[in-house]
Order: sequence, then structure tokens, then C-alpha cells
Amino acid sequence: MEACRLAGTGDGVIGSEDIHFRPDGVAFISSDDKSYWETEMFRNFSARVPHAKVQGNIFTYDPATDKLQKLRHTGDSFPRDFHPHGISIVPRTGFEHAKLSKVTTVFAVNHRRDGDAVEVFEATPDALKHVKTVKSSIWKNINDVAAAEGGFYVTNYIERVPYTHPLAVPELINLQVEIGAGGYVLWCRLDANEGEEACTKVLEGLRMPNGVEVSTDGKQVFVLESLGQRVVSYNIPPEGHGARLVPYKTLRFGAACDNLSLSPSGRVYTACHPKALTFKFLHAKKPSKFRSPSQVFSFDQSLSHLRQELLSADGNPLSGSSGAAFHGSTLLVGGIYDPGFMVCSGRSEEPSSIHGESGPE
Repeated sequence: MEACRLAGTGDGVIGSEDIHFRPDGVAFISSDDKSYWETEMFRNFSARVPHAKVQGNIFTYDPATDKLQKLRHTGDSFPRDFHPHGISIVPRTGFEHAKLSKVTTVFAVNHRRDGDAVEVFEATPDALKHVKTVKSSIWKNINDVAAAEGGFYVTNYIERVPYTHPLAVPELINLQVEIGAGGYVLWCRLDANEGEEACTKVLEGLRMPNGVEVSTDGKQVFVLESLGQRVVSYNIPPEGHGARLVPYKTLRFGAACDNLSLSPSGRVYTACHPKALTFKFLHAKKPSKFRSPSQVFSFDQSLSHLRQELLSADGNPLSGSSGAAFHGSTLLVGGIYDPGFMVCSGRSEEPSSIHGESGPE
């Protein structure tokens, strides 16, 4: 595609699930070879981890210098299994409701054989130092995380992962029932004592909640429902984090979208699967043989002014887009299974195609 190219394919980046920019324009990218996802499909992701071929990584990328850096794993407590999914960083672009710090804190959803966890790291220019592991008896299969003051929001998008062969119609029906309204969002405190439950449900009854992000002013939470093909903004009540979130407004996409990120101007970006069945039942099984289109939407925090950009109608050069982030004039896009990530330069945030349905929840 014009002004877009693949990067990182020869540097070990694969399955670049989620991307966030730091205010200085350096992006953090989660990377994991997710071929193990297609094993033992009757079981949760944590049960599939023993089939993983390699450990996952966090990379940084600076569009200004084109420098890509794999962060070394450091710290005595660094987890034995590291398979990052959604990530969040502090400080990050578009999120002003955080204390400025010279240290970048990275939060990463991690699929481990002993159950999903959120890992907390301190990042230096070339290393990732493990600081803390947060686990919960409440969640089952977590997906994305959004850091805020004193803790983080995390999405649990499915209670159980059923087998979903394209011909297994009964299982497809079960899948619809299972995740039709079975997803939820939790708030987790960072100051919980050892052995104390750190997390509490703040939303329930969601249709495959996936991406999550906090508004620029820290007063709202955006939750994207992949199966519901929508994003909903929720007000954080006066009691603060940990209280039940209050639905405010909804924006519908007409596509199964994934992670969320903020640009410096405060626009929200998401990458989507315009052909979800092609992605799930073909591309996910054989990514190099069956390609799946990649699409990016952005919208303002009032959930209006939706902009759509079809990056690759045939799934090339990047298939199955899952994360998108914008800074300066550069759009970065990652995919769930593909090697590398896409760098699209010379971009602007001026609205081009405006459509979509929005309204109060």
C-alpha cells in the first residue's frame, strides 16, 4: 500500500498484538508467536502455553530514527512464561491523567501455564525489568489492560474457550451463548497485599470485551466489544476506580475490532477484522496461506467523527490487524499472527470518510 511498509520481519517481531506510543514518540509493541493458540482448543489459553515454541517479547520502535529495539528480560522475578497479549504504558500519549515520570511502566496481559496474569515492568531503553505480578481468582481469559492511577482495568472476554471448527455448528451456537453476554471488565489495585484479592468486577454482561482504554481526563473508560461490534464509553462514578462503571454512549463499527490506543490529540484508534469469519476459521488456522483484511478506525472521545481506513483489502502486506497507534504523521499497525508490523508514514488525523452509528447507551 502507498506510504506503508512492513518493519520488524527480520528482527523477531511476530504477532504484534498491541501498540502504544509514549509522549516522546517511541512506540511499545507486544510480540508473541501465537501458533500455540490453535492447540488444545477445548481449553483456556493458559492450558495451551506449554505448546508455545518461544517466549514473547516487548519491542520499542522510534519512527523518527527507524530504530527497533527488543527489550531484554531482567529481574529475578521475571516470569517463566511470557506471552504478552494486550499492553498499556505510563506515561502514554493522549493520557494526561497520570504523574509524569522518566520511568516507563509497562503493564502486559500474560498467558502463563499457571493461569493468566498482568505483569508490571519498568522499561529502560534496552531492557524490561519485572516489578510485580497481579493474579486474580475472578478472571479466566483476559485480553487487554489499561493503566490508571493506582491500578488498571482489564477485560475478561470469555469464560471458557470452546472448540470452534467451521463445521461444528453446535459448538458455534455454544460459542455465541458462551460469549454472547458473558464478558466482563475488572478494576485491579496495585496496592493489594499478598493473598488479598486485588480485583473487582466493574462491568458484566458484555459481548466479548476486548480493547480497553481510559479517557484523556481520566473520567471515562472505553470498552470495545468485538462480538458486539461496538465501543461503549462509561463514566467513572464519583467513588472512583473500583466502583461500577456507568454507560454513557455507544459507537457501532460493523466490524470485529480489537485493541484501543490514544493519539496525542486524544483520538482513539482501533484495528479491526472486517471479515471476522475469514479471520477466525481460515487465517487463524494457516496465516500464511489464508489472508484476512486489515482495517483501522479512529474516533474522537465523544464517540463521533468516525474515520475508516481499509489498509489491505486482500490481507497483504499485513493480515488480521489487531492494534493501531498514531503519533506525529505515523500510523503503526500490528497483526495477531503475521511477522512484523506495518509503518504508514505521511498520515494526518483530518477526517476523510465519516460514518457509523452513535448514540446514548
